[in-house]
Amino acid sequence: MPPKILLADDSVTVQKVIELTFHDEGMEVVAVGDGQKAIDCLERERPDIVLADVSMPERDGYAVAAHVKATPSLAHIPVVLMTGAFEQIDDARAREVGCNGVLNKPFEPQMVIALVRQLLAGEPVPASPPPAAAAVAGGFPFDAGVTPAPPRTLDDYFDRLDEALAARV
Repeated sequence: MPPKILLADDSVTVQKVIELTFHDEGMEVVAVGDGQKAIDCLERERPDIVLADVSMPERDGYAVAAHVKATPSLAHIPVVLMTGAFEQIDDARAREVGCNGVLNKPFEPQMVIALVRQLLAGEPVPASPPPAAAAVAGGFPFDAGVTPAPPRTLDDYFDRLDEALAARV
């Protein structure tokens, strides 16, 4: 079975970007639009990793992370909190709920792929990010630590995103 990512984000664009990013990586993405839906489908979907936006309707990403880490059958699942470019992550709260990393949006697809692969492999998270990862880490101590795949062009990436969104309409 391919690795399964549970994505909780109220942005349809972010959902499509993550789905397209991981389609070529052979990973399944289950996307939901709010934190409560993420919590409701955790047991049913049994994801290998959770990506949760910190600002969502119903329950935020911190609540999703707290639920995952407080549930014995789910506590082993890595949780990455995602935050917008103009939102600050609450580092203390992120540590308190046990999240495994933070990803600032917008993000480079190769960086999120590298981070997910690192966490799925159970690799330890370094205590501080190197300068190249600082913009993605948003101050939270993690580093993807994996050489990303050869970059795709942004034009190709957005062409695929436009196709996916057009197909959905």
